[in-house]
Amino acid sequence: MAEKAITGAQAQIEDQYVTAIIVTHDGVTWLPEVVAALSAQKHQPDEIVAVDNGSKDGSIKLLSNAGISVIKQSRTAGFGSAVAAAVAKLPPFITESGEQEWLWILHDDCSMHPDALKKLLEAIEDKPQAIMAGPKLLGWHDKSHLLEIGVSIASDGARWTGLEPHEYDQGQHDGVRDVLAVSTAGALVRRDVFVELGGFDPNLSLFRDDVDFGWRARVAGHSVIAVSDAKGFHAQAAASERRSADVKEAFLHRPLLLDRRNAAYVLLVNSTWWMLPWVVLQLLGSAT
Repeated sequence: MAEKAITGAQAQIEDQYVTAIIVTHDGVTWLPEVVAALSAQKHQPDEIVAVDNGSKDGSIKLLSNAGISVIKQSRTAGFGSAVAAAVAKLPPFITESGEQEWLWILHDDCSMHPDALKKLLEAIEDKPQAIMAGPKLLGWHDKSHLLEIGVSIASDGARWTGLEPHEYDQGQHDGVRDVLAVSTAGALVRRDVFVELGGFDPNLSLFRDDVDFGWRARVAGHSVIAVSDAKGFHAQAAASERRSADVKEAFLHRPLLLDRRNAAYVLLVNSTWWMLPWVVLQLLGSAT
């Protein structure tokens, strides 16, 4: 009986076609563990593709040796541009009844727990209105350090997770819950909706593209969920300046400056017209 129950539960997610997209940029320090974790997934993605934004280390060689095809971009290409390049190379949509296509977006510095993809798909099966699901993100070295489980934005544009600094994970935020957005690290998003919404905003080459996309998805009537049973271990290499942010905005190479610029942009482009004066005042106040 137990074997039949397991087989039945697994059959519920077999109709979901998943393409894993790994975005790399000088990530060879973390990439071996990321690739190993991907191959260890209990529910394997149907396809894996990588997009490399001008790595100068051994990232491309490592991916090629692992049998993963690599699309090459310039060093100043943004994260959203990399995902868009991968989606553009995919074959036409599957049309068989009952099948959905999903993009599993992976950072080169975020290792996913072997259960991660399986748990994300199971959560979506229980919440069919959800078009995007993200994992609980924990520290790369300190796996008890809770980084994110869903994300929102404060009135002054600050990234808001609802967590205390260096909060210890004791399951206090566990469950499946609706959120404004989830981090792109380990996010599972339905391909047709991703394309319909235009993907990640090209004006956000790095940082805040997740909040912007989630916001637009919610406005379009879709649901975004955070799934605590799915776990990822994130080094946050760009935000912590363990690698350079080689984006087109050369004067914004510092992560803090780029993040603040993008925060203001996300608020301004997604706010309704009658809220704009108030948003501008909030942004001016936070800049002083």
